[in-house]
Amino acid sequence: MLTGAKRLLLVSVILTLSSCAAVQHWLAVSPLPLGSQTETQRQALLSGNAVGQLDVSWPETSSKRALVNNRRSFTAYRQQGQLLVDLGSTQAFTLSINGTVLPITAPAALGRYLTLDISKVTRDGLNQLELLDIQPLGAQLRIVVPYPRLVDGTAEDAAMSVQTLAQLDQLIEREITMGFAGAVLLIAKDGKIVKHTAYGYASRYDTSGKALAQPEPMQTDTLFDLASNTKMYATNYAIMQLVHSGQLDINLPLQHYLAEYQGDGREQRLVRDLLLHNAGYEPEVHFHKPDNHHGAAFYSTDRARSMQLIATRVPFVRERGGKAVYSDIDYMLLGLLIERISGMPQDQYLEQQLYRPMGLNHTLFNPLRKGIAATQIAATELDGNSRGGRVQFPADQGGVVRGTVHDEKARYAFDGVAGHAGLFSTARETAELAMLALHGGYELTPVFSQAIIQQFVRPSVSDHTVGLGWRTAVQGDLNWHFGPYASAYAFGHTGWTGTATLIDPYYGLVVVLLTNKKHSPIVAQGDDSYYFAGDQFETGMYGSIMSKIYQAMQ
Repeated sequence: MLTGAKRLLLVSVILTLSSCAAVQHWLAVSPLPLGSQTETQRQALLSGNAVGQLDVSWPETSSKRALVNNRRSFTAYRQQGQLLVDLGSTQAFTLSINGTVLPITAPAALGRYLTLDISKVTRDGLNQLELLDIQPLGAQLRIVVPYPRLVDGTAEDAAMSVQTLAQLDQLIEREITMGFAGAVLLIAKDGKIVKHTAYGYASRYDTSGKALAQPEPMQTDTLFDLASNTKMYATNYAIMQLVHSGQLDINLPLQHYLAEYQGDGREQRLVRDLLLHNAGYEPEVHFHKPDNHHGAAFYSTDRARSMQLIATRVPFVRERGGKAVYSDIDYMLLGLLIERISGMPQDQYLEQQLYRPMGLNHTLFNPLRKGIAATQIAATELDGNSRGGRVQFPADQGGVVRGTVHDEKARYAFDGVAGHAGLFSTARETAELAMLALHGGYELTPVFSQAIIQQFVRPSVSDHTVGLGWRTAVQGDLNWHFGPYASAYAFGHTGWTGTATLIDPYYGLVVVLLTNKKHSPIVAQGDDSYYFAGDQFETGMYGSIMSKIYQAMQ
């Protein structure tokens, strides 16, 4: 017998189905508006290929065990969620979601495709779905459960302290008054964006370090140079996707995919070694400078030549294995690997195979070449890559760096597209990308499995501060990044320009902190040393910001 609460819920579901505004063809709730989808995307949705986190045709009889068939679990957040249903010839069916029985009659007038709002019965984490009945006999229906997506919420929705978050605002705003350039902070808890705030300025200083008479305010949709967060949200995601599709085995030697990668012990280096930063490379090679420490033979401002150098010439400085030694060379090689397997440039692969299917139109390499105005992008260094005139090389174009990747190697040696740097994005789109590392997909777009996520974020046995590419919070060694209260399951990355991301599955937490801290004057320190003024502020050092966010959850 249905309880009073369940009867009330059932009435709500039936009313929802009866409302013209709530019953939609399921293409209308895909990550991209129907009108802007490519024909390829349209066909993918209608072809019968699996979409969403769960795509089943019921009833099924694959198991002899009575309580196994027509049952699945799916991930959702409380008060969120939809089911997309292709009725076929079904006239009525009964579902159970987390024990709540939902008999649904579908008049022919509603059409074949239904969108069911199940937000009244979902819970945080795993949810249970069961088909109890279907009519008429012999009918079959297709049920698709989209992956969770970010929705707007409030601090109260997430049981976070408004007062503590206000203290966080005060900390950042105080530093803005002291000269810090700007930031955008996004906090998402259990799928709800509880804070999305812009601070300071996208452009504040001229090339001499003098404050502009009319600085440009930061906006929540300002694009940032993600710097080394590119390694995760571009290169790692492409690698994880290729592993998922069976095109890449990270336990094979890199030479299996790059025939020219040979000599001096290259044959022994596995793809996995690059991800773990223990292949034996030094942190970087200054290809963009004729006087780099390897000599003129390693000078390159041509992308094809730079790729050839990393694949055949860059020497090892230590044996493979052991603790991680962070190296851009590792990720340059991974970028080359992606291009070799996919047959297309890394930016093109990611934009076609990941970003655009997710509806991310402001996540891209070389944004100025792709219709994004410089005024939409946060500025970084003040006078090219010169460190206030202290560093000189022929390729440096000078001027305030804005809309071109700051990393000199990526900009001048790899034409803005490299495995280690070059990606630009907004805080919201970066947070949507971070959701992939929790769920493996976003709305209707599947990307990789939970098994692959666990494989990549698990701390390495040789160095617990890293997984496969990701930095990890376990044991607190990286509290400067994650803060002192992150769970042992947290992971993320940082970027030299002033970007930090944190993903904590234990708390259902995603934090994206994007700053342009390098858009600041250079301060001399002794005769030969200097620093960016922005590096000295708490906002640009990450850990205190993360600490305050965790305190707000108490």
